[in-house]
Amino acid sequence: MGVALALEAARLGAQVTLVIGPVAGPAPRQRKNLRVLRVVSAQDMDKKVREHLAGTRVFVGAAAVADYRPAVMYRQKIKERPAITMLKLLRNPDIIAKVARRGPQRPSVVIGFALETQDLMENAAAKLRDKGLDWIVANRETNLGAPEGSATLLSRWNERIAIGRMTKERLAKQIWKALLDRPAL
Repeated sequence: MGVALALEAARLGAQVTLVIGPVAGPAPRQRKNLRVLRVVSAQDMDKKVREHLAGTRVFVGAAAVADYRPAVMYRQKIKERPAITMLKLLRNPDIIAKVARRGPQRPSVVIGFALETQDLMENAAAKLRDKGLDWIVANRETNLGAPEGSATLLSRWNERIAIGRMTKERLAKQIWKALLDRPAL
């Protein structure tokens, strides 16, 4: 979905920097108004976002970054052991919350995504509020890896815009249309 949104923003004439992690399929190619920066980890993504945030007017955080990562990374398979193995996890950086913090580098509009398996609207509204976002795109896990998706946009101004199931490209167009029709953007 993030790729579809970036491509649509570029098609609309925006200068777009796409920070993209490992995805299924090829990443879009660089072009005149689309810069593509590849990353592997949440830490890499956090660093690239910070490096390229200055001057950003609209920030879309569509990456499904895991909340946690293993504390220790192994280069090879961990062999089976008779005893129970404990896995220690560390918190990944909360990139969208950092971007949304009030301050001189905060973009005018910060749009996040909420992918939820239960209580979609309640959890999305809480994320919108708790992270200080302007908009959030609420969507279900069934959108992951699927050629089609649906979403509901929620705003900090208590707007709610439902967008039905359609291709991701068409969904990206509908999301940008809804956002650009709003005076806040």
